[in-house]
Amino acid sequence: MYSGPEVRGFRGEPPRMPPPPRPPPVETRVETIQVDDLLEPPSRYGRPDHIVVIIRGLPGAGKTYVSKLLKVIS
Repeated sequence: MYSGPEVRGFRGEPPRMPPPPRPPPVETRVETIQVDDLLEPPSRYGRPDHIVVIIRGLPGAGKTYVSKLLKVIS
């Protein structure tokens, strides 16, 4: 016969579990490459025909300007 929370094995609130351990921080490695190293010979010959450059930034930061410069260089 059910008589309340005592039947479940505890009185009041259930026991609290400790929080799970935090994962170790992920190392982010930033590598800066000059545009000339990507687009001009001799290193250009060792790269694929098509290269994708992702440009991110706030409005007015110069993304379009940089993309036009990349187009002129390539």
